[in-house]
Amino acid sequence: TLQPLRRIKNALPHRPRLSSGDDVGSTRDFMESLHGVMGSPSPFGVARSLRDKCSRALHPPDQLRSSFGRPPRQSFDSKTCQSPHPRNILAHHQTPSQLCMETPITKPVENWGSKPIAGKDWGESSQCCDMTIDACNQIFATSWCTSDFHDNEGLCSEYGLAMSLEDEASLWEHYNSRDDSCVKFGVDEVQPQTRIRYHRHGSVGATAFAHLHIDDDDVKATSSSSQHQNEEMKRAKKLRKMRRMTLFAAASGFLQPSRRFRLSISPSKKALSLACVEEDDEVSFERIMECQAFSGILSFLSEGELLHKASLVSSAWADASAEALGNLMLISVGCSPSLISDSHDDESSDVEDNDDLKVAAKNTAPKENSMQKKWTDVLNSFPWANFLSDGAFKRVYKVWNEALSSYEAISVMDVDAIEASGNLNCVGAELAVSQLLSSVARRNICPNFVITRGVFTCKHEPLSSQWGYKENAAPRGTSYDGRGSQVGLIPEPGICANYQYIRMELCQHGDMEEFIRKLPNATLSPNVCRNLLFQMAFSLHVASDRFGLKHYDVKLLNFFLQSALDPSIAADSHPNVVLRYGVGSHVFRLRMDPNNAHIAKLADYGTSVLRSNADGQPVSLGQFTTLENTPPDYLILGNASEQGIGHDCFGLGLCMLHLFTGHGPYEEILDEVVCPTNFKAKLRKIWKSASHDVIRSVMLYDNEDGQEVEDDTLYNTLYRFLVLFGVPQRRFLSRKHGKVWRAIDATLLPPKANGCPDMAVFIRDQERFSLSKGSDGRIANARRRLEGMDGAMELLLSLVSFDPKKRATPLDVINSRFMSVLIEGDDDDAVIDCEGDIVKSYTAYQT
Repeated sequence: TLQPLRRIKNALPHRPRLSSGDDVGSTRDFMESLHGVMGSPSPFGVARSLRDKCSRALHPPDQLRSSFGRPPRQSFDSKTCQSPHPRNILAHHQTPSQLCMETPITKPVENWGSKPIAGKDWGESSQCCDMTIDACNQIFATSWCTSDFHDNEGLCSEYGLAMSLEDEASLWEHYNSRDDSCVKFGVDEVQPQTRIRYHRHGSVGATAFAHLHIDDDDVKATSSSSQHQNEEMKRAKKLRKMRRMTLFAAASGFLQPSRRFRLSISPSKKALSLACVEEDDEVSFERIMECQAFSGILSFLSEGELLHKASLVSSAWADASAEALGNLMLISVGCSPSLISDSHDDESSDVEDNDDLKVAAKNTAPKENSMQKKWTDVLNSFPWANFLSDGAFKRVYKVWNEALSSYEAISVMDVDAIEASGNLNCVGAELAVSQLLSSVARRNICPNFVITRGVFTCKHEPLSSQWGYKENAAPRGTSYDGRGSQVGLIPEPGICANYQYIRMELCQHGDMEEFIRKLPNATLSPNVCRNLLFQMAFSLHVASDRFGLKHYDVKLLNFFLQSALDPSIAADSHPNVVLRYGVGSHVFRLRMDPNNAHIAKLADYGTSVLRSNADGQPVSLGQFTTLENTPPDYLILGNASEQGIGHDCFGLGLCMLHLFTGHGPYEEILDEVVCPTNFKAKLRKIWKSASHDVIRSVMLYDNEDGQEVEDDTLYNTLYRFLVLFGVPQRRFLSRKHGKVWRAIDATLLPPKANGCPDMAVFIRDQERFSLSKGSDGRIANARRRLEGMDGAMELLLSLVSFDPKKRATPLDVINSRFMSVLIEGDDDDAVIDCEGDIVKSYTAYQT
């Protein structure tokens, strides 16, 4: 019965079927349209094109039926056919996917949507039911029997759509039976109404979805209901229908972005944030997309649906999907979604109403069941593992993913232990921020973030005999030999807890600090240092610009190196790799030889903050992360110091110093430099006063016996900064907060320090380790390398300025004189010489 449909399909241009093994070339049109480049049609334009071709085949322009009342058809080569029907009024409007300005994915992206993964990106749809097939047959039969093709052999022959007698009879049978459903009922007999009910399982946001009140089953009638009660039930059912229409508009309205939708008033007035409008008001689709409720609507989707479906609609949907996924991660460990949301002073209805959805999702979606995996499932999925590193709250392993047949990294955290220590928000921040930044990396906006591939929980931690530990990192060898774990022979761990497993891409070269330490002479070439510093600055700029993120622990240990080489090309014949970054009006060209083709990726977001309203607030304990990297303004101003991007800028300056000195971080090079006695005594007195009690809370702690112990790290940190960078000529805020400045003058600098033994110690330490004149071999070598590159020393001193308001920002680093040699010119000879290179472009920030 569907032979005519097949003939029409065969008459159209053939499009190859996408499969999970197809290369990116088969999806290039789709991805280019998704990112709005090269004037490609949107993915929905393909469907419209096929629809128009079918329409032309059924209704040729020369023989239109006058009964349809359509206007004369125009040439399809000039512009799209316009119909007076309202649904076609917006045919020429651009979709959000056409308006976005993100970089196209021209190369396969490992393990994500542009390169389909079996069982991940596309699946097989279930067969339609007989009723649906019968309805389709009736629709086609009606179209055929009322078209010019019916009983017109010449026209059918011209278009190759002639039917056999058997096909004609089958179509007539469906055409004549189209009204059978109406014949079954008598005049007084009424067809029962269909009751709409939605179910959603297996996701944290299921309860939030239920609170939208869109199910007809919520309205129940009784036999004794009065007329007034029946009217109220009809009204409630109508409201639910309108809310369903609103959700549908929010889901499908991206095809018609300028259309306006009426939103009804909810009986509770808090079931949906956008429902709280006047009855005659209209809410545009743009407002739906901008409000916080939109990510709440998406939160009822599962992790896979958010990653592989919703995020592919448009840029706005990708952002909302990333936020919804971050909220899902937070809820899964019992954190509040407000951890990644901006806290505004204004009491907008959007924020107030969305609180109910957040609270409901948090209270009624148990974290133990959200993404739980059995221990045997973990072993089957990851049959081999190696221990990589550990930190305060987590351990990191290199594992073999059996489903993807590739290596990846897994971070394991004991959530219960972290919660008992009062640091649960560290887990939440790690999960939520990683999802937001992974979205940016997947979409080729910025490749300089470690991509999180998935999250799950398990009641058991990995066995050290199978996954390794610090003293024995590889109990089952350094690589996977193809033999899976013998699950039956492995005893299940006896202690049950709540462990969070975070799957991440594996950066082959590890963290940058360890990578430099293993190099010959433990140093990088100056040009490699410049390329890596640019990528680090770009990652911090994008994170701050898009999400207001402050990392608060920027160091080479938290930057990882991923190979930029194409694994399909032999190493000895691999061409150079070029990374092109568009920032403002410039394109920066980072050309790297195969031995140094690395992509720097920021990671470890446990201390990060996304709340922009915290900028300018007094510092708290949360900003004291790696004590050796504490900015000097924190130690000088104490409670008067402010939160903000300045912490990350100073950390980036220490990273730049580390890149050019090599060997190790500054505290290892200045390990023998300690704070002199008199200066330390004055600092102790100041830091224990009320004006610096935040410093006191950091440096004093209770040992196992309950006795108060003092940590000397902050004393040595401030003194080493003074030795390394010198005492600033300009004493910022010295009149209002001058206690530490006066202590420096009294103990380290003449003439006030004359006679103080600390001054002699300070002069001796500066002669060895001062960046401007120190004789230490590592410091002197770094000074020569910095002074040999135009603008390098100037940029470093700007980044490590003691005054946070004078420090260079990540964007200042990108636009500095030091980076100007990377700018690509219109007549650049280097561009011509690089024709054989592999080029990867990231131009989302180009204007």
